Amino acid sequence: MTARTPARRLRVAADVERLGEVRSFVRDSVAGFGGSKRVADDLVQAVDEATCNVMLHGYRGKGGDVEIEAALRDRKIEIRILDRGPTFDPTTAPLPASGATPAPTRPGGMGVGIQLLRTLTDEVHHSARPDGGNELTLVRSIDGQVEED
Repeated sequence: MTARTPARRLRVAADVERLGEVRSFVRDSVAGFGGSKRVADDLVQAVDEATCNVMLHGYRGKGGDVEIEAALRDRKIEIRILDRGPTFDPTTAPLPASGATPAPTRPGGMGVGIQLLRTLTDEVHHSARPDGGNELTLVRSIDGQVEED
Protein backbone atom coordinates (compact mmCIF):
# COMPACT_ATOMS: atom_id res chain seq x y z
CA MET A 1 0.00 0.00 0.00
CA THR A 2 1.29 3.44 -0.91
CA ALA A 3 0.99 6.19 1.70
CA ARG A 4 0.24 9.51 0.02
CA THR A 5 -0.78 12.87 1.43
CA PRO A 6 -3.19 15.15 -0.41
CA ALA A 7 -1.35 17.23 -3.00
CA ARG A 8 -0.73 20.91 -2.42
CA ARG A 9 -1.16 23.11 -5.49
CA LEU A 10 -0.05 26.50 -6.75
CA ARG A 11 -0.78 28.14 -10.10
CA VAL A 12 1.13 31.24 -11.20
CA ALA A 13 1.46 33.25 -14.37
CA ALA A 14 4.61 32.39 -16.34
CA ASP A 15 6.40 35.51 -15.16
CA VAL A 16 9.76 35.44 -13.33
CA GLU A 17 8.33 38.02 -10.91
CA ARG A 18 6.28 35.10 -9.50
CA LEU A 19 9.29 32.90 -8.65
CA GLY A 20 9.28 34.13 -5.05
CA GLU A 21 5.81 32.62 -4.62
CA VAL A 22 7.01 29.36 -6.12
CA ARG A 23 9.99 29.20 -3.75
CA SER A 24 7.76 29.94 -0.72
CA PHE A 25 5.27 27.29 -1.82
CA VAL A 26 8.00 24.64 -2.10
CA ARG A 27 9.58 25.58 1.24
CA ASP A 28 6.20 25.55 3.01
CA SER A 29 5.23 22.24 1.39
CA VAL A 30 8.47 20.51 2.41
CA ALA A 31 8.10 21.81 5.98
CA GLY A 32 4.48 20.62 6.05
CA PHE A 33 5.61 17.16 4.98
CA GLY A 34 8.25 17.07 7.75
CA GLY A 35 11.28 17.57 5.51
CA SER A 36 14.54 19.05 6.75
CA LYS A 37 15.94 22.45 5.83
CA ARG A 38 18.48 20.71 3.58
CA VAL A 39 15.75 18.89 1.64
CA ALA A 40 13.78 22.15 1.38
CA ASP A 41 16.85 24.06 0.14
CA ASP A 42 17.58 21.43 -2.52
CA LEU A 43 13.99 21.30 -3.77
CA VAL A 44 13.59 25.08 -3.73
CA GLN A 45 16.66 25.42 -5.93
CA ALA A 46 15.63 22.60 -8.27
CA VAL A 47 12.05 23.82 -8.69
CA ASP A 48 13.23 27.41 -9.14
CA GLU A 49 15.57 26.31 -11.95
CA ALA A 50 12.94 24.21 -13.72
CA THR A 51 10.15 26.78 -13.34
CA CYS A 52 12.37 29.67 -14.47
CA ASN A 53 13.26 27.67 -17.61
CA VAL A 54 9.57 27.15 -18.37
CA MET A 55 8.88 30.84 -17.88
CA LEU A 56 11.81 32.10 -19.95
CA HIS A 57 12.19 29.44 -22.62
CA GLY A 58 9.07 27.26 -22.64
CA TYR A 59 6.54 30.00 -23.26
CA ARG A 60 8.99 32.07 -25.33
CA GLY A 61 7.62 35.37 -24.08
CA LYS A 62 3.99 34.41 -24.61
CA GLY A 63 1.52 34.27 -21.75
CA GLY A 64 0.72 31.09 -19.88
CA ASP A 65 0.50 29.51 -16.47
CA VAL A 66 2.73 27.19 -14.52
CA GLU A 67 1.20 24.77 -12.05
CA ILE A 68 3.20 23.33 -9.19
CA GLU A 69 1.94 20.31 -7.25
CA ALA A 70 3.65 18.84 -4.20
CA ALA A 71 2.79 15.56 -2.49
CA LEU A 72 4.38 13.10 -0.08
CA ARG A 73 4.38 9.43 -1.07
CA ASP A 74 6.25 6.75 0.85
CA ARG A 75 8.70 9.20 2.45
CA LYS A 76 9.42 10.84 -0.90
CA ILE A 77 8.40 14.35 -1.88
CA GLU A 78 7.14 14.54 -5.45
CA ILE A 79 6.91 17.93 -7.09
CA ARG A 80 5.24 18.19 -10.48
CA ILE A 81 5.73 21.23 -12.68
CA LEU A 82 3.07 21.48 -15.38
CA ASP A 83 2.94 23.88 -18.32
CA ARG A 84 1.28 24.29 -21.71
CA GLY A 85 4.41 25.25 -23.63
CA PRO A 86 5.80 23.29 -26.59
CA THR A 87 6.88 19.79 -25.60
CA PHE A 88 10.48 19.73 -24.42
CA ASP A 89 12.10 16.86 -22.52
CA PRO A 90 15.14 18.09 -20.56
CA THR A 91 15.86 14.57 -19.31
CA THR A 92 17.23 13.62 -22.73
CA ALA A 93 20.40 15.59 -21.98
CA PRO A 94 23.35 13.19 -21.76
CA LEU A 95 24.79 12.31 -18.38
CA PRO A 96 28.29 13.71 -17.82
CA ALA A 97 31.17 11.29 -17.51
CA SER A 98 31.76 10.10 -13.97
CA GLY A 99 33.59 12.80 -12.02
CA ALA A 100 33.29 15.35 -14.83
CA THR A 101 32.23 18.91 -14.09
CA PRO A 102 28.89 19.74 -15.77
CA ALA A 103 29.49 21.89 -18.82
CA PRO A 104 27.07 23.72 -21.09
CA THR A 105 25.81 21.58 -23.95
CA ARG A 106 24.62 24.58 -25.97
CA PRO A 107 25.98 28.05 -26.68
CA GLY A 108 25.31 30.68 -24.05
CA GLY A 109 25.88 28.37 -21.09
CA MET A 110 22.67 26.46 -21.58
CA GLY A 111 22.27 22.79 -20.71
CA VAL A 112 23.61 22.80 -17.14
CA GLY A 113 20.16 23.06 -15.54
CA ILE A 114 19.23 19.39 -15.94
CA GLN A 115 22.51 18.43 -14.27
CA LEU A 116 21.54 20.66 -11.35
CA LEU A 117 18.14 18.96 -11.13
CA ARG A 118 19.76 15.53 -11.18
CA THR A 119 22.18 16.55 -8.43
CA LEU A 120 19.55 18.05 -6.12
CA THR A 121 16.94 15.30 -6.47
CA ASP A 122 16.75 11.52 -6.46
CA GLU A 123 14.72 11.28 -9.68
CA VAL A 124 13.73 13.52 -12.60
CA HIS A 125 10.96 12.44 -14.99
CA HIS A 126 9.35 14.15 -17.97
CA SER A 127 6.18 13.37 -19.86
CA ALA A 128 4.29 15.19 -22.57
CA ARG A 129 0.79 16.08 -21.42
CA PRO A 130 -1.88 14.42 -23.60
CA ASP A 131 -3.60 17.74 -24.30
CA GLY A 132 -0.35 19.66 -24.86
CA GLY A 133 2.45 20.85 -22.65
CA ASN A 134 4.89 19.26 -20.24
CA GLU A 135 4.93 17.55 -16.88
CA LEU A 136 8.27 17.49 -15.09
CA THR A 137 8.36 15.47 -11.87
CA LEU A 138 11.12 15.92 -9.29
CA VAL A 139 11.40 13.32 -6.54
CA ARG A 140 13.45 13.74 -3.35
CA SER A 141 13.56 11.47 -0.31
CA ILE A 142 12.22 13.29 2.70
CA ASP A 143 15.06 11.73 4.68
CA GLY A 144 17.61 13.17 2.31
CA GLN A 145 19.72 11.35 -0.27
CA VAL A 146 22.60 13.69 0.51
CA GLU A 147 24.05 13.57 4.00
CA GLU A 148 22.22 16.07 6.21
CA ASP A 149 24.12 18.93 7.83
